[in-house]
Amino acid sequence: MASPASGGVRASVGGRKDSTPPYVRAISGSFGGIVEACCLQPIDVIKTRLQLDQSGAYRGIANCGRTVVRTEGVRALWKGLTPFATHLTLKYALRMGSNALFQSAFKDSATGDLSQRGRLMSGFGAGVLEALVIVTPFEASPPPLNVFYTCVLVSAFCHD
Repeated sequence: MASPASGGVRASVGGRKDSTPPYVRAISGSFGGIVEACCLQPIDVIKTRLQLDQSGAYRGIANCGRTVVRTEGVRALWKGLTPFATHLTLKYALRMGSNALFQSAFKDSATGDLSQRGRLMSGFGAGVLEALVIVTPFEASPPPLNVFYTCVLVSAFCHD
């Protein structure tokens, strides 16, 4: 089993090191993004309702949550989950998958070990790639373009 300190590297039979394939890390990252989105969406819905409350209908976070559940049902706390989950799923899949690819590129070809500098550069490269490909376009573009961009990315990764 891989430990977090080993950077996803696990020992196998004969002492040879096998690394977790990048696609497994990407899938793991995407599941993490889904879980994060499902946990954070109710908080985000309540925060948005409080920010937009001009009439003073809510008396705080708990009151806002109770009011939304009472008037619209529990499912209302997860309104807007699909775009948020898609964004986080793509973001974490790219981050984890590219980090794994960068780590394999920075490994010592003779020993298969990854130096601290290689680890640092892998994380830095994955973060920059994530920022350029996923985060900046989603944050900098208006919502209709976000939907278009999400559709383009999903179709690019999910076509036959």
